[in-house]
Amino acid sequence: MLKVLSVIIEQFYEKKWSLLLFGGAVGLMGLGIVAMLEYIDISAYAIIFESMPEFVDFFGWLVAFTTPYGFVGIELFAFMWIFVGIFLIYMASSSALPIEVENKTIDLILSKPISRSSYLVGKIGFLYLYTAGLIGIVVAFIGAGMATSPTFIDFGLHWDRLFIVYVVVVLHLGTMVMTALLFATIFLDTKKTMGATMMITFLMFFIGSFWQYFPEAQQDIKYVSTWFYYNAMDVFGSGIFDNLLRDILVLGGVNVVLIVASLLVFRRRDIPV
Repeated sequence: MLKVLSVIIEQFYEKKWSLLLFGGAVGLMGLGIVAMLEYIDISAYAIIFESMPEFVDFFGWLVAFTTPYGFVGIELFAFMWIFVGIFLIYMASSSALPIEVENKTIDLILSKPISRSSYLVGKIGFLYLYTAGLIGIVVAFIGAGMATSPTFIDFGLHWDRLFIVYVVVVLHLGTMVMTALLFATIFLDTKKTMGATMMITFLMFFIGSFWQYFPEAQQDIKYVSTWFYYNAMDVFGSGIFDNLLRDILVLGGVNVVLIVASLLVFRRRDIPV
């Protein structure tokens, strides 16, 4: 356990400034989105959508713009995989394992009294804590914005939505990061890992976001996409928790499967020195 902890601490020491600076930058962007509500008449959206029923039937999610939670949900949480996820994929693709192989330091690291499993578990622990900390910073900015926003105060401050969407976002980003880690153990190459992970990410996004436009016989493919279980808009935007337990269990299960697969691959992987 101490060896795992030492890996986590070492990684945090190297990445602490990226955590604070990038988290602060995304947090400020989120704070700016909350502040925009004071200059936008979101009630006007409701009038516009009422006059365009067929358009709303096709793009029903746009109705969320009529509430402050929905507005922030669409502008920020719906695209968190772009704002934060791609950065995390890049970091996991390079620093998880490939960088040690490319710098030819992996043999020196593994020659220390630490097992491959302990070393990789330390990397996994760091990636999860980094992700949780990064989103925690962003959520803290959003919470501060909500607490000082007359629009949110008038609508009602639902802190449970903010906490739950934090959990859902971390789990969802975790699946992306662990996918990068799995490919890192397979390829041990930054470019190949990044390319394969981004391909899977965009494929999952496309399936999970546009499955309803597929032919009816093909719509069951939605269940293979993690995006289908990423219902941040339902949770934060509408306060709908009907499928929350299912989503958390599935996303958590995917994370576990990816972790186990990464450990199994890395334990049997020939490491070039």
